[in-house]
Amino acid sequence: MKIEGVIFDMDGTITDSEIYSRKLFLSAMAERGFPTDEHFYSLIIGANRVSGIKKISEITKDDNISIEILDSLIVLMDEAFRNNRIRLKKGVAEIISFLRFHNIPMALATSANMAKVIKSFSSNNMEVPFSHIITGDRVKHGKPNPEIFIRAAKMLNADIKNCVVIEDSYLGLQAALASQAVTIMVPDLQPPTEQLISQGVIVKKDLLEVLEFLKQYVTL
Repeated sequence: MKIEGVIFDMDGTITDSEIYSRKLFLSAMAERGFPTDEHFYSLIIGANRVSGIKKISEITKDDNISIEILDSLIVLMDEAFRNNRIRLKKGVAEIISFLRFHNIPMALATSANMAKVIKSFSSNNMEVPFSHIITGDRVKHGKPNPEIFIRAAKMLNADIKNCVVIEDSYLGLQAALASQAVTIMVPDLQPPTEQLISQGVIVKKDLLEVLEFLKQYVTL
């Protein structure tokens, strides 16, 4: 296999934001009289804002309340970024350094917006390491639709079938599989399933293991 590009998800893949966000979301829902559980949160992991509002409204029955909940989370997450509570995942610096050194094109394809992308790296004293970025508000169809990954590959001038997508969420993995990219799961809140593995998802425990996988296909 020739690797023409590597496409990263961000939340839960590059940063540990999902664990923090889950706690805030469950609290925000309960405070407004809509107690829910971790299973429901798992259904919106990887979703963009529009899809998230639609899913939350299944419980609130009111888009305005759903928007208020998401906006309150943005404020609380901003505080978390300011206080350096959202850390980078193990292996981020190493895998990015490796790809840069070997001139392997890379892109970020995240359901978050650009403001969150910037905060995610700046709060860790790091410049955004991607020159090719596509965010959830720039696509018509969010994950599990493959649009975001197909567009990311086009930004890299790469064949999506020769790109590696690194994801953590079920929605993101479904999108990556649908795009026909080589799909790697680094589990965060959601565990790998037999179905995903049977569909061709490669499971690695962290980004350092992903790096070792990539090294097999790069002439050192």
